[in-house]
Amino acid sequence: MGFPRSAILFIALMTSTPAAMAMEVTNRPDFDAGVEAFRQGNLEEARIFFERARAAGTNSPSLLYNLGVVYFRLGDLESAETVFLTLLETPHAPLAYYNLGLVKQRMGKVGDARQWFERAASEDSPEEVQTLARHQLADVTAESPLGQRHGSGYLAVAGGYDDNIAGTPDDVSSDKEGGFADALAAGTVQLGMKELSLHGVAFTRQYPGNSAFNNTYLSTGASLPKELGDGELTSTLSLSASWFGGDPLEREARVEMLYHPDRCGLAPVVSGVECSVSGSVSTIDGGSDYSAYDGEMLRFRASADKALGSWVLSGHYQLEDNHRRDLSTQQEFFSVSPIRNLVSAEVRHYVSGRFSLGGKADVRYSRYKDDQRFVSNGALVSERRTDNRLRGSLLAEYRLAGEWMMLAEWSMLDNRSTIERYDYSRREVMLGFETVF
Repeated sequence: MGFPRSAILFIALMTSTPAAMAMEVTNRPDFDAGVEAFRQGNLEEARIFFERARAAGTNSPSLLYNLGVVYFRLGDLESAETVFLTLLETPHAPLAYYNLGLVKQRMGKVGDARQWFERAASEDSPEEVQTLARHQLADVTAESPLGQRHGSGYLAVAGGYDDNIAGTPDDVSSDKEGGFADALAAGTVQLGMKELSLHGVAFTRQYPGNSAFNNTYLSTGASLPKELGDGELTSTLSLSASWFGGDPLEREARVEMLYHPDRCGLAPVVSGVECSVSGSVSTIDGGSDYSAYDGEMLRFRASADKALGSWVLSGHYQLEDNHRRDLSTQQEFFSVSPIRNLVSAEVRHYVSGRFSLGGKADVRYSRYKDDQRFVSNGALVSERRTDNRLRGSLLAEYRLAGEWMMLAEWSMLDNRSTIERYDYSRREVMLGFETVF
């Protein structure tokens, strides 16, 4: 459970507010000193100056907004809520709705947070506030701490068509096609305010006409967020298992550390950016027929997100280093230990409060650590495998009644390898429904 992404976008937004609203309280030296301390990151000093200005009789929206942000950043959520509630009868109410959603989310009151975000996402709000609120509504189940209901969940069901069903590993094709049905369920239970949380995920994809390619994934784990410096560090331990064609494929134990800074390092270049970095170490045991996958995996990931009007832009980089047993026979050897570099980008446009369109694309380069040895045309061939994979998708979401969403997605994948047998392309189309509760 990381620090909410939109919360950091909010902080970036509010950092620019003092200058924009300072005209409301000219000739107020305490307010000006508080603005300067805020800009320099001296939050406790900013709080003292803002409170002194308020005690002297200044109650302008600019002062209240900035005082509320300082309280929020300092973790004094009750004071932040009190301040933002005073702004509900002002022209700045839409941003106050959003602020209150973030406060309730940080308190762990998911239901209350969702209500405030829904009010902020209405068409009466400024476009940028609508965008942030809609983005937060989409992520509130996965990323917000829990409290009042002590838990939340996510459910999705979908069906579609795959023109080249993937075997295992994921970059081997079967040259078979057919329809599929997906089901995904996820849930989280909070054991204490901003304390330990438990989570679980269950996913299955069934191919009615090709059951040998059915796959299932189960995961459970625990996360513990802690304030660290100018951000939040979340430590997660997870255990997972997967099955392919009904047979055990892998069991994985993973330790992950995720850090969300309050202020992204890109802020001096591009304002309003939220970013995070994470690293994980996994130990993997393959099933009885997949012992080649035994070993370890290291992963590093960096992400950045930015709201721009009714658009949300995201970018990611991931480095993965695999150390597996690999598969060898008397003559042949097949490496399943790649080093992978992946770069991805996503854009989402919120056409209205109910309808959004988006696109995703990623490029992955994989280099396997040892030469493959295999028989080709009666001769033993030795060659290092490197793959270049391009994947892209177009998606649309429409909000139905309540928390139900209808989604549609078309995707393509093209893999090119130095070893011809690993060249393949794949297309999928999918239609489904999802909800949070």
